[in-house]
Amino acid sequence: MPLTTERAWTGAPFRDLTQVEFRRLRQLFLRLGYAEAALSARYQLESVRELLLTDQNEVHKVVLPDDATSMLVKLFLRNEQLAWSVVRGVLGASDIEILTDSGILHSVHGHPDLCVTTIAILPVEELFLAADRLEAFESVTGEAPADLVYSPITSQTVRFMALMPRDPCEHLLDIGTGSGVLGLYAAAHFARQVTAVDIAERSVRFTRFNAALNDLTNVRVLQGDLYEPVRGEQFDVILAHPPYVPATETEFVFRDGGEDGEHITRGLLTGLSRHLRPDGKFFCKCMLTDRRGAPVQDRLREMLGDDGDEFDIVIAQEKTLDPLYFFADKTRTGDHSYQNIGQWNETVNRLEIQEMVLLAMLLERHSADRPAVTTRRVQSPFTTAADMRWILRWLAKTVTWDMADWRRLLASRPRILPRTHLRSRSTLKDGQWSVDECTLVTHAPFAIEASCPTWYATLLQFCDGRMTAREHLQYLRDTHAVPDSASEEAFTMMIRQLVDAGLVEIEEFRLPDATALRENDARERSTGSRSVERAD
Repeated sequence: MPLTTERAWTGAPFRDLTQVEFRRLRQLFLRLGYAEAALSARYQLESVRELLLTDQNEVHKVVLPDDATSMLVKLFLRNEQLAWSVVRGVLGASDIEILTDSGILHSVHGHPDLCVTTIAILPVEELFLAADRLEAFESVTGEAPADLVYSPITSQTVRFMALMPRDPCEHLLDIGTGSGVLGLYAAAHFARQVTAVDIAERSVRFTRFNAALNDLTNVRVLQGDLYEPVRGEQFDVILAHPPYVPATETEFVFRDGGEDGEHITRGLLTGLSRHLRPDGKFFCKCMLTDRRGAPVQDRLREMLGDDGDEFDIVIAQEKTLDPLYFFADKTRTGDHSYQNIGQWNETVNRLEIQEMVLLAMLLERHSADRPAVTTRRVQSPFTTAADMRWILRWLAKTVTWDMADWRRLLASRPRILPRTHLRSRSTLKDGQWSVDECTLVTHAPFAIEASCPTWYATLLQFCDGRMTAREHLQYLRDTHAVPDSASEEAFTMMIRQLVDAGLVEIEEFRLPDATALRENDARERSTGSRSVERAD
């Protein structure tokens, strides 16, 4: 897509530093406590994002003193203009020297008594990541150029990092790396080698700067479109957080994703079979569309092409949006022009778009001789990367089971999971309260709300891992909760549904975080709260 602007930066955001200079800069941040854990502890924050403006019209949530650590927050996180006299009174001469010599701290144009940073340098876990400032861009027109390197501490990036796979791997590819946040985190924690790719030269330069600033020598940074720079190579893990905002022209490289917002994502999926190794994983956070007769899960598999049946797919849906409301909201925030509403409406009708779906997807390229599995779930704030791997493992293991295999569940000992709630509604009939509706609700591993028979309350109160499913069925028969004719096959399928929904677990397919959740559940019970509750 063509760029809509010729806006350009007035100068380089930083000077290329030597290894010694990078070490001095890194040590400056560490010595003065400018790291996420240290800042969170010092200011009693859940995230350093709380040190930013909560809204353009609001003041900072945290009032900072004029000490050395707070000075770095003001300069590199908040990008404030400060008096040189104040900075020199707090920072030592050698500290100011490395900041000015690197080209990231300078006098404000026309105000030599004030200083400002050219870029933001943000503490993300134990990394330091340079990116462009969130406002007051230093460009010819005063507006942000198309190749803006976006902040790595947005809520979307934080959520991406919480859901992405983190298993040790040999070689990871980060496409559309931006500031390098995903690839550099992988290089520091679980990937032996990382290749980071971006189409924008500015992003490539920032990522190389950030790799050197964090002393990560196992990172290769390449410039090019999607897989073009790694033609002929394959990887164990591929990560991508592509631009997905619908746009007929590219105003911002990090944001705009073609007419329907899917242009970049389609390219990623089309090339996946050439670049992902057998048993490899692809993780992506983006927005796709449900279309008439073609939901996201079907369209996604089509995008994979002829080798689509080699991939297992988990879609964790974050939220859905009405396409016209989505565009109206983007015009309200200034991301689109009101003049384009008619064109967007034509696109929606022509492509038969019904919903915009913000989602995370995990694909695994399986090497087993079995059908591929596909599932679409609703994520919650409690959904984790391990949960996405768990549901994929459960579905891949059981996709070939027949009834004889499923009947083995009768010997399992189901255990109810924390955060499972049973809500019931009762009505007064002839002077007696009668339960006439029950709903099972959970937010982990995924968000589910489903109606169920009223006798589930009898079943679930005893699902503590001690009784087998067959013993549960017999107890329900003995107490006349279910008829004597209730079949083992039907009960087996009910246990299957409960496991699939993450409402109960069995030993063979235990949920990864269930132990910690059970301990928390025990504490809640001691204070009067119960994870299976009646709300009559």
